[in-house]
Amino acid sequence: MSYQSRQRIADQAVTFVTPASSRPTLRYRLAMTLAIWRERIATRRNLAAMDARSLRDAGISPAAAAYESGKAFWQASGPLR
Repeated sequence: MSYQSRQRIADQAVTFVTPASSRPTLRYRLAMTLAIWRERIATRRNLAAMDARSLRDAGISPAAAAYESGKAFWQASGPLR
């Protein structure tokens, strides 16, 4: 590895570092929370719509699928095994 390629990698790493004092804004945190909730809703609807064969292919028990799809959108997802 040459000096130039190492220097380029080091320069790229610096661009991704954010200062510790910068906090996400309330608007950003709210948008991310809503996005996560929408993803959970869609995931749980798709899980509820899966048949037993598809669940078996994915390695998910029907009881775990029923439990997970019955959760509210604000509750975190658990293991599906």
